Order: sequence, then structure tokens, then C-alpha cells
Amino acid sequence: MSAVTLAFLGLGGLSLLLLLISLRFRHLGHLRLPHLRWLHLPRGHGRGPGFALPATSGFLGGFGFGGAIAIEATHRTGGPAVLAGIAAGVVVGAPLAWAAGRFVAAVAGMRTDATPESAGLIGATGIVVSEIPVGGLGQVRLSYAGQPMKFNARADGPLALGVQVLVIGVPTPTSVLVMPLPAVLNLEEGS
Repeated sequence: MSAVTLAFLGLGGLSLLLLLISLRFRHLGHLRLPHLRWLHLPRGHGRGPGFALPATSGFLGGFGFGGAIAIEATHRTGGPAVLAGIAAGVVVGAPLAWAAGRFVAAVAGMRTDATPESAGLIGATGIVVSEIPVGGLGQVRLSYAGQPMKFNARADGPLALGVQVLVIGVPTPTSVLVMPLPAVLNLEEGS
């Protein structure tokens, strides 16, 4: 293995180190380059366009490892080896940098669900998991944001274990007012 190949492999190894640094220290994720506005790069954390560190790492990895492969595959040495490595490195590194940049942009701009609010519990159905005495607290299990959760519960009358309930109010984020579901169904039939 020639010294030129080792140099290109070193660049590839440096790219892996940069990638690990960018994953560990997210605040170092962008390099600001205000003098390169004409490239129309995505905006960095500063005023000018920037390169994301993962995109830079992708380019260096492709450049280093692609160049090393090209040198070893063509069995060149000296100046021709450097030229072959640079040419192959640019050909491999540029698409990797673009793909890494697009991936980072897609992940950073990913939409998420709205934060659940306790007011969204009104109308939810659940089941009593701890008896609700007259004037006291019991517990009900409701599906909240797709997860089964227990809430403290009050009701107008006593409710036994296993009774299906409907939430009619949310006085606090951890407690609900409920009424038995059969009573709700009877009210609707009478209308």
C-alpha cells in the first residue's frame, strides 16, 4: 500500500471522526460561510449559507475512501496516483455530501405530532381500575396520545371496578370527571 493510498484512507478516517463529533456535539453541526452566498447553500446558524458537518463528513469520506479504492484498483504511483485519487474522490464524495445534506435537512424539518393537551381527554372512554367512592377519588385507565394511562377520577356516584366510563371534564392535568358509559347511552336513547 502506497503512501498516497494511506493519505486518502486517513482522510476517510478523519471523516468518520467528524461524523462522530457532529453526532455527539450537535451545536457544532454547521460551518458558516458568508462569502459563498452565490452557491445557494442552505442557511447555516449564522447569516450566511453553511455546510452541515455531516455533509462535509460525507464528502471527506467519499473523497478519501473513493480515492484510496481508485488508486489501488488502477495500481498507479506518484503523481498519476494522486490525480486518480482526486478525480475518483470528487466523483464519489460529491453525491455523498449532497445525500448527507439532504438527509440532515429532511430530519431537521420533519413534522411531529402536536403536543397532547389534557383538554383533549373530554369525550374519551376508559375503564375504572380503582373503585370511585361517593365524593372520593378512584382511578381510571384511558388511552391518552395512543398510550394507556391512569388518571385520578371523580364521579357523581360510586363506580365499581371494571365499569366503562366517559370523561366529561378535566379539572387538573392528572384528574378527570367521569360518568358511567351505560348512563350516557341511556341519555342518548331518551333524546
